[in-house]
Amino acid sequence: MTSTAPADLVIRGGIVARPRQQAVASDICIRDGRISAILEPGAPVDAKEVLDATGLTILPGVVDGHTHLGAGNGLEEYSTETGAAALGGVTTMFNILATGGAYGDMLAEHLESASAQSRIDFGFHLTLMTPEHLAELPALRERYDVGVYKYFMHFRGDEGKYLGVEGTDDGKMYQIFGDVSELDDLLFVHAENPEVVSYLRDGLQRAGRDDLAAWDDARPPYVEAEAVRRVAYLANELGTRVYLVHISSRESLEEIRTARGQFPDLDMSVETCPHYLTHTVDYSEGIVGKVNPPLRRADQVEPIWEAIADGTVDTVASDHVSRKRATKDGSIWSASAGFPGSPTILPVLLTHGHLERGIPLGRIAELTSARPAELLGLERKGDISVGFDADLTLVDLENERVADPEWLGTNSDYSIYAEQPLRGWARHTFVRGEHVVKDHELIAAPGTGRYVRGKDKA
Repeated sequence: MTSTAPADLVIRGGIVARPRQQAVASDICIRDGRISAILEPGAPVDAKEVLDATGLTILPGVVDGHTHLGAGNGLEEYSTETGAAALGGVTTMFNILATGGAYGDMLAEHLESASAQSRIDFGFHLTLMTPEHLAELPALRERYDVGVYKYFMHFRGDEGKYLGVEGTDDGKMYQIFGDVSELDDLLFVHAENPEVVSYLRDGLQRAGRDDLAAWDDARPPYVEAEAVRRVAYLANELGTRVYLVHISSRESLEEIRTARGQFPDLDMSVETCPHYLTHTVDYSEGIVGKVNPPLRRADQVEPIWEAIADGTVDTVASDHVSRKRATKDGSIWSASAGFPGSPTILPVLLTHGHLERGIPLGRIAELTSARPAELLGLERKGDISVGFDADLTLVDLENERVADPEWLGTNSDYSIYAEQPLRGWARHTFVRGEHVVKDHELIAAPGTGRYVRGKDKA
């Protein structure tokens, strides 16, 4: 300890899983919201409170960099969805905002609401689709320290109106890539070829197809892979730092590996989502599984796990959307896309990655905490290290439960994991040393979370 003052809390008896390291038994001291010491088990320490973590594994809190809060129930989701995420060990969540208009008032409104309601730390990314958005960036960066944006390749015309997203073309894409490059900021990219999707979709509808597999056939892996290749080429030419969201196919992963080998200076990171690791077009609930990009055929699952194991994939995030199940009613062509997923990131990776496939805990901590924190500029998050925020999740790898929406408290009244038992749920979650989840129950009040600005200001 670097001070004679007692620690606020010491966590004893747990197995600590730091990113990129082997898990070891350690005691963790917390003072003033940060980790103040990491000690040998049982080392003497003066502390105001002691938590016995015997039998538990301690990981850095999950940083979920990709969510769409507000899509189902507006600003109230800053309370419900952050609380649910905490029950899964998430300690920081970023919401992607989208509007066809200006962002100034929207950001102010979301910041006020999230500050009053969030149970965990939070931040924002902005969707860039118009020249007006680009013109706003200097003022928004100055006021809010935003530095991460999203670009949708797959919307043409008014297809993105339901998200407040204007259609795009390759000229706009070139401009957005160039402007973000000049700022040296990070651009999330949803990579799909919309013209090919439109052609395939029209043919499938004429043929009378109306099933989950038809959604995959309308947006097949090569539609994603071709777009990935275009992103890589343009990003390399313009020097844009890009982050490919929700990569879902073997073909795209092959293009990513090829591009990284061909373009040594390419700065391209890769995200996938838990549902591509566990669900396929054969999902028993059918249209409920509609998402963009689609759930794939069964032969696409293992290549993504292999890319997680070999380092091709940098992060795992949720793409969380918390609409009601009723929005899935109707045909595959009219049902809403997306589903809740933030609370199940860590349980999916611990159950199917660590326990079933032997992926080391240190690699899982890298995927869910360290690497997203690095990419998003959060210098005090993502690791269990002295001086870092005490964002911790303590999990029992033997405890098994399903993602019960009533227990989670999300706006959604369903989960694609409601019938799939998972292990590795958070028994305890701490955000900057504050006890947010205790014995699997949410105890944090609304407003516990703080705005994280990134760029060394976490």
